[in-house]
Amino acid sequence: MPRLTANLPRLWGNTLQWEAGVRRLATAAEPAVQQVSQAEEVPQVQPARKVSDKILQWSREAIAEGRAHFKVGGKQLFFPKARVILLRPNAKHTPYQAKFIVPKSFNKLDLRDYLFHVYGLRAMNVTTQLLHAKYTRANQVMPRYREGQIKKMTIDMAEPFVWPEEPRDKEPWAASLVKELGTYRSEQTRLGSDAFKPGRAFDGALGPYKPAAQPFVPRMMRNKMLNQRARSQAKASRLGQVLKVDRLVRSDLQ
Repeated sequence: MPRLTANLPRLWGNTLQWEAGVRRLATAAEPAVQQVSQAEEVPQVQPARKVSDKILQWSREAIAEGRAHFKVGGKQLFFPKARVILLRPNAKHTPYQAKFIVPKSFNKLDLRDYLFHVYGLRAMNVTTQLLHAKYTRANQVMPRYREGQIKKMTIDMAEPFVWPEEPRDKEPWAASLVKELGTYRSEQTRLGSDAFKPGRAFDGALGPYKPAAQPFVPRMMRNKMLNQRARSQAKASRLGQVLKVDRLVRSDLQ
């Protein structure tokens, strides 16, 4: 049987305190509850604004006031030989987009600054595309080489711009003549058996033409005629040399 003598005083003391309504000092004080009055409101912390939100708000204010919607640099740069070419949009472009060919030294900030200060056009977003250099050659004999790369930039505009339709009649620009000349130039540089193919430029009027029919000559007769012509040429050249020597001797005798 287990011994309970060691715990009897503790149990007896707890029972007497419970019956007498006496509590220990550790539990005599009630926990203080701090109440906040309605007058003392907790201040709310405002979240910090993002940098992108600040830039957007600043750009909207600048557009409303007619100023540049970006930070204008303090140093002026000049590109006297730079060409900015406006291209027709592709099928994937919207009327709010425009595409340009720019020099390879141009960056997005240069194009944005150029369009705003020269044409008053606001470029909201600029994307860059650098095309690979294509292989080309001057003619069929020379080795091929790479041309320069082409840099294109596409901008997003605030207002739409629609290109006018292309004219159907292109004869004032001699488009058909330029096309035929390009075909004729490519046909004149063909090599090998391709040189005898019928021409397609100007409906084949400028050739190349098929070789004309030649009369049939037997092989033995052809060799005989060739040998006779070679002997005649050798005899004529020898007589010419003898004639020169004769003239030289006569001039010395005189």
